[in-house]
Amino acid sequence: MLGPTQFRKLPDGKVKKRHPYIQHFAPLLVYKGSDKYDDLHQLKAEGLTPFAGESAAFPHIFAVLQHLIDTKHTFLNGDWLFLNAVLGLMSPSATHPCPICIVGKKNLLHSSRHRTDGDRFSLHPSAAPLLTIPPERIVPTPLHLFIGISNRIILDVFSELLGKDLVEETLKQATTIHSAGCGGQSDQHDLNGPEIRKWLKKDCCSTLLAAAAARNGSIAAATRATFSILQRWLQQLHDHLLHKDDWEPEDIEAWRAAVDDIWQNWTAETSQDAFPKLHMLRHSLEFAERHRFLGRASEAQIESFHYEFKRLYHQQHLNMAHNEPERQRRCLADVALRAVQPFLER
Repeated sequence: MLGPTQFRKLPDGKVKKRHPYIQHFAPLLVYKGSDKYDDLHQLKAEGLTPFAGESAAFPHIFAVLQHLIDTKHTFLNGDWLFLNAVLGLMSPSATHPCPICIVGKKNLLHSSRHRTDGDRFSLHPSAAPLLTIPPERIVPTPLHLFIGISNRIILDVFSELLGKDLVEETLKQATTIHSAGCGGQSDQHDLNGPEIRKWLKKDCCSTLLAAAAARNGSIAAATRATFSILQRWLQQLHDHLLHKDDWEPEDIEAWRAAVDDIWQNWTAETSQDAFPKLHMLRHSLEFAERHRFLGRASEAQIESFHYEFKRLYHQQHLNMAHNEPERQRRCLADVALRAVQPFLER
């Protein structure tokens, strides 16, 4: 949905044009199940999702989605598990975990060539791809990168560096009550996106460092330097992975420098091995270079819809627990009407 072009003034006096685009997410299909291949494959069952009119020729939802990929400049979006599942790949813990390139799990802080049709690297032995798409049109999970890497830094590395009890005490300034059933499994154990943003907005890093200094009397110079680097990485992850404007050349170069810094110094500064989300940072840079945007295509809208749907499911329409199809239909009707409301208002 297009809106009027907006402009904002930067601190240096320059004027930056904001892309006249408002993203709306509307579901085509809702089902009760996981995003693993076996559950997704069941959506190809004959007659499960009948289409009418000009879409009558499509036998299932994945045929519709493949048509959109083949005829429109469409992107494939979702979390890592979903991407690998629909592409017929093994899980993110496989020998070659990346849905975009053929990097090995022992070389995650290195670049590799993009996947091609003939590659067999970590293909699922019994799962034919549900969708195919050029690698450069796969959105590199920017929201999940922000959440996953930030959680590693705050919950694991800061706890090891300054003490788990101090981190837990400081977290009270940022954490909220998570509604049961409305988030994913990790939402019950890790910080979600709004909580990490609140951590940054309230400058909880400075609060944590001051608490550690007050308790210990002083902080070693090496520890303080490492903490400063990690604090900088947290802010850079937020500023670039959630960047919703068009990317200017200086934005890309700043993110390139940040990714290089994280790749080169992650193990030394955190004492942790590399994990797949660190590798995907390089693909986020490639995506921004190629398409000149990143956060605007993130999975944030999908996650927001997922939360709202589960809230309706577990709270608003709990009275239909005896009738599962009707319960899902009512939830779908509510979120679909809300999604089209902006168009109706125009």
